Amino acid sequence: MSIKDRLAKKTGDLMVPAPASPEGGRGASPRTAPGQMLAFRSAMRESSDRVSQLEAQLKDYDGTVPIRALDPTTIQASKWANRQDFGDESFAELKSLIAEAGGNTQPIKVRPAADGDGYEIVFGHRRHRACLELELPVNAIVDREITEQGQFVQMDQENRARKNLSPWEQGVWYKRALDDKLWPSQNAMAKACGLSQGNISSALLVAELPDEVIAAFPSPHDIQFQGARKLAGAVKKARDEIVQRAIELAEDSARTAPEVLAALLGATRPAASARKEEEVGIERKGDLLVIRLRASGVPQDRVEELRQLITGFLEDVQSSGA
Repeated sequence: MSIKDRLAKKTGDLMVPAPASPEGGRGASPRTAPGQMLAFRSAMRESSDRVSQLEAQLKDYDGTVPIRALDPTTIQASKWANRQDFGDESFAELKSLIAEAGGNTQPIKVRPAADGDGYEIVFGHRRHRACLELELPVNAIVDREITEQGQFVQMDQENRARKNLSPWEQGVWYKRALDDKLWPSQNAMAKACGLSQGNISSALLVAELPDEVIAAFPSPHDIQFQGARKLAGAVKKARDEIVQRAIELAEDSARTAPEVLAALLGATRPAASARKEEEVGIERKGDLLVIRLRASGVPQDRVEELRQLITGFLEDVQSSGA
């Protein structure tokens, strides 16, 4: 066997297409083994250069998240959905903006549904609802790794960054998560959501008010944290009385939220004593001696004079004691 034949046999697996000709076609394949080797090395260099170009292009997309246009009918609400106000003015405005833009410019986030059918919303229920009603695809980020706890946390963060939930909505939402054992304690939930335990406790006070008390207000969204704390204390002292009063107030739809709160709290206040207070009252409480004066008996312009008299008296006592 000649040297040419032996080389051809050993390099047969290295046969590569001939490089493209300047006219756009491909030239004839090299006939010799060295020519085949050179053609192979040339093709490898071209492939390496192409890989480098693609890697450089991919760097432009570092840190970006792909957004997909999904059919909104394939997306279902989360079990933790807390945005149910689809009939208010703000939703109508959102829907109008999405219609003008031809879609939601701010994507929602979804994850594969637990039943394997479509997707479940992580956050963006109102944007999804608007696209659904407008029969538009909804732009979404698909997160296939997020856990149920992660879903709750991201939804909470998204809500607080956009439109805060009312104290009642927050309380109901946190209570559901704790009742479902999503976290073992308020403290664990607070750490996961980046909140103080006091925030969660205050919200839970609203959610745990008797249903009759909540129904007495024009809307549960009207109940604020400070009022809820007062109501919770009043309910603890006189639950039956507060509930009965709430039932009566619910029949008067004309009352405002502050009026309802005042009426409920007033139901537990003791009647004012008919006994006339002493002009001057003095009593000892531990290390303190408490002096009570009727305000009407001391003109405002003489309060400083009274303070000086008391100070002088104390100085005399201390001097005589020395």
